[in-house]
Amino acid sequence: MVVTKLPDISAAQLTPGVMNRMTVVLDASHGGTDPGARIGESILEKDVTLSLALKLQSLLAARGFTVAMTRTTDAADKPGAAGTPLTLDDRASIANRARASACLQLHAASSGNGVHLYSSDLDGMPAEAAVMPWSTAQAAWVTESAHLERQLSDALRRSGVPRVAGRAAVRPVDSLTCPAVVVELAPESEDLNSVNDSAYQQRVAEAIAGALELWPTQTQPPPRLPPASQKPKTALTQPAPRVPAPIVRVPAAQVPGAQP
Repeated sequence: MVVTKLPDISAAQLTPGVMNRMTVVLDASHGGTDPGARIGESILEKDVTLSLALKLQSLLAARGFTVAMTRTTDAADKPGAAGTPLTLDDRASIANRARASACLQLHAASSGNGVHLYSSDLDGMPAEAAVMPWSTAQAAWVTESAHLERQLSDALRRSGVPRVAGRAAVRPVDSLTCPAVVVELAPESEDLNSVNDSAYQQRVAEAIAGALELWPTQTQPPPRLPPASQKPKTALTQPAPRVPAPIVRVPAAQVPGAQP
């Protein structure tokens, strides 16, 4: 992982990052008219991701977490706009408004066994700017995302679940302003129907929820850079390039209930 060097800014000018430590975002991919992948003859990815998300929601709520869900039924509609499907950018916006300590994007696949974990392959940034390009907003969070991926991988290993971890460009992860990991559930065995087995999904959900139980005390949001107008002028200062829309505007004030 490559971490870009900070600009010429003193540590005193950095401000604490913003994070709701007891909030987790679960994004059950696909839904509604978007079935996702077909696994075997009759299993749809959208059904597997929703089933796993609901199991995780119950386990995390029992542990005191606030759980933000992109969907809780088959439908995947924009909030307040029934019949209008969620886009990937809509899903990222829901996650970014939560400023959660963990954002899990749930997928399912027919290839391989166990759980495949992916975090963003963006180069990292050691601090978060007040305005971030939408397509690379995750850059300030990739270190924490990699840390979260390791925590989930260790928990799954202890539960006896095969797992594969890596880095990949998977939308909308690169637009998320939180520790974010793709969790892709593959069949437990050579039988493709095992991906839909409730006991298997529960074992995976319990391992993930157990890892997240300690996560709020282990993670730290990246510090925040001052607005561009506050940066000290130096001989090396160059005009900032224009950033194409859309952009992520990071809240200037701490969200209610958030902790640095």
